[in-house]
Amino acid sequence: MRGVSMLNKFRYFAGTKAAVAGLFVLALVVTAGAGIYRMGLGEAQAMARDCSTNSIIKCGIADYNELTAKYDENAHGDVRAIMDHYWIKREVQAGDRVVHGTANNRGEVIAEGRVVATNAASIGRENLGKPSTHEISINGKKYYQTSHVGGEAFANPGGSLDALIVLDAEGNFKYALVKACGNPIYAKPVEPPKPPEPKEIQVCELESKKIIAIKENKFDETKHSKNLEDCKEKEIKVCELESKRIITIKESEFDEAKHSKNLDDCKEKKIKVCELESKTIITINEDEFDETKHSKNLKDCEEVEIKVCELESKTIVTIKESEFDEAKHSKNLADCEPKKVQVCEVETKEIITIKEDELDADKHTVDLTKCEDEPVPTPPTPTELPKTGATTSLLSAVAGISSISLASYYYAMSRRNG
Repeated sequence: MRGVSMLNKFRYFAGTKAAVAGLFVLALVVTAGAGIYRMGLGEAQAMARDCSTNSIIKCGIADYNELTAKYDENAHGDVRAIMDHYWIKREVQAGDRVVHGTANNRGEVIAEGRVVATNAASIGRENLGKPSTHEISINGKKYYQTSHVGGEAFANPGGSLDALIVLDAEGNFKYALVKACGNPIYAKPVEPPKPPEPKEIQVCELESKKIIAIKENKFDETKHSKNLEDCKEKEIKVCELESKRIITIKESEFDEAKHSKNLDDCKEKKIKVCELESKTIITINEDEFDETKHSKNLKDCEEVEIKVCELESKTIVTIKESEFDEAKHSKNLADCEPKKVQVCEVETKEIITIKEDELDADKHTVDLTKCEDEPVPTPPTPTELPKTGATTSLLSAVAGISSISLASYYYAMSRRNG
């Protein structure tokens, strides 16, 4: 009996230990389930997963790749329908951003340090029996949605749930899921705060060299400078081309037609020219050049030789143009041709024209009267006869003969004077 009694005691003790052990394990499971919602983003790789019957996606999802895989797996045959009901896409849409955040017990969905949605509630497969729990139907199947406000959907009402959140390009809330169990979150989006209005700043507009006011977000370092000193008129030294003086002007006043930035252009430039009057090559300042007095063609100063008549010798000679003396020379070469004169040729008693240098006193005389003949007696004038009969005819004949004789006389005289 005693042995039986001892055996029974052992069995009782063993059964009691097993029961205690079972309760301990159950407590661990419950504790794990309650702690699932409190897992942070840094624990994603080692996150405790909720594999309970209330999970829409058994054992949850750690990232969007896993969500896509579970969507394709479609456990229970309803995962796709549930995701579509809450506008959750199989893959992230172009322009959307996936962020890790939380859903708290005030019904807020938190992402990137701000509230992106409010009045959050999540769906599950079981009725949690909370005041906010209500039944919904998707494709004819029953599910239960419970508010997050007051922590009603949480195992730990004072905690929060890690969530996978999708925002659009402007930061607006689109959808979210509880990571531990894959349960979709329904919430009211909060309009993202508008970025603060860019402040106005003063800059130097580089092109115009003016100080202007612009919005800070319009600043362009290729067009503007925040150093207002850059807008002060820069002064530069230039050569004023007309006066050949070095002057200081504002850079904006520079005119390449009037100024040169090469100050050497204001140095006196010396040039060699031909002085036309003296026909000599001289050096002058370039700004002294006068085309009426000078030539830049130095060949214009080379001595020009000319032929002239030397008046004294009556010979044609070649001299330098600068040696010309009108008292001694003539540019009319005809002035050197021998002078012609009329003379009386003594032997023939004829007046002839010879060159002056051919005059020979033994043969010629400039006294033309020496060629005149002795005077011829003037014939007597015939007495007029009576104009009657044959006498008149005779007188007419005599008069005719006399006229011929006089003509012959004057012809001979003209020949002698010729």
